[in-house]
Amino acid sequence: MGVKWPRDWFQVLKEISRLAPFLLSVFIYFALASQSSCPVWLRAFLKCLPILLLCAYILTLRIDLHTHSQAPKLLAGLLFSAVGDILRSLSSQFHLLHGDSMFGLAHICYIWMFGLKPLNLLAGVFLLIIGTVYLLFLSRCLWEHQPLQWAAYVYIGLVGTMVWRASAGALFNRQWSWVKLFATVGGMLLVVSDFTYTVSAFCFPVYHSGMIAATYYVAQMLITVSAAYSESVVVQNRK
Repeated sequence: MGVKWPRDWFQVLKEISRLAPFLLSVFIYFALASQSSCPVWLRAFLKCLPILLLCAYILTLRIDLHTHSQAPKLLAGLLFSAVGDILRSLSSQFHLLHGDSMFGLAHICYIWMFGLKPLNLLAGVFLLIIGTVYLLFLSRCLWEHQPLQWAAYVYIGLVGTMVWRASAGALFNRQWSWVKLFATVGGMLLVVSDFTYTVSAFCFPVYHSGMIAATYYVAQMLITVSAAYSESVVVQNRK
């Protein structure tokens, strides 16, 4: 069974306290990893530590992994993301490609986790239009990186599918819940993070690189919370 979303402020604060180690590790990452004197191994460790603490957060909820349909897929996605963080931190093109492959596997786990119900084709068409504009913007940059071009297209397709499935429960859907809204916002922030990262890697450097990490960590947190409480009672929007 899943765990129920808390209905009073005391319980909400209690759940936030469970995320305190994650939030603290994100603060430490921004404080230390940006320093030029920070060694590569420490930067890699600090980058993946918040994701590993999200895994620990799931375990503190005492969810039965055998009966909760989403938790095992979420944990797999988080672990693939942690490995991707380590590989991307190593900076070489070889490690970047393998890091992106790990994130691709993480997106596959998230797609599997969110499932195909509700299908919500309207949200899919809306996001497809945005994704087409995204591809048109990146096409000239990707053309100059022929060995990685098709891998980038596959990765973008996985990201687009993931955000469609993440947002299917709330985007253009009258029956929604805060949990589904968390998944929607989390999926979209993950797209923003990946888009900024891709522009910085293939087009031109993004000097506000902290935005990539900030949106990435918030996205992973919201996706984690939405999956943990995915089997609680849905609160309908009656407006």
